[in-house]
Amino acid sequence: MMTQTIKKPSEIRRNLMLSDMDIRTDDQGRRRIFSMKFVSQAGKLYFIPQAYSCGAGKMNMKKWAVRGVQPCDCKGNPEGHPYPVSIDTILEYKGMKVIL
Repeated sequence: MMTQTIKKPSEIRRNLMLSDMDIRTDDQGRRRIFSMKFVSQAGKLYFIPQAYSCGAGKMNMKKWAVRGVQPCDCKGNPEGHPYPVSIDTILEYKGMKVIL
């Protein structure tokens, strides 16, 4: 008998990541929580182990290629403030390397 293992993908295309981020809630109406690693405009590397997608203030997210990311605790309660993240500076999403 052969055992078949399914490997988790190690990379995700940016357009698929953005589509996944745009889905804000699951079937039960709960926020979809993910982890993310990105570089800020100041050049700092941020790793947020638990976050959910939110608005980016008064910015036009499509025009400026920005997404809002809100850090949260394990129950989905917000912690700190939302970060406006440029889609070009996202390095990892859900533990997968983001590629073009």
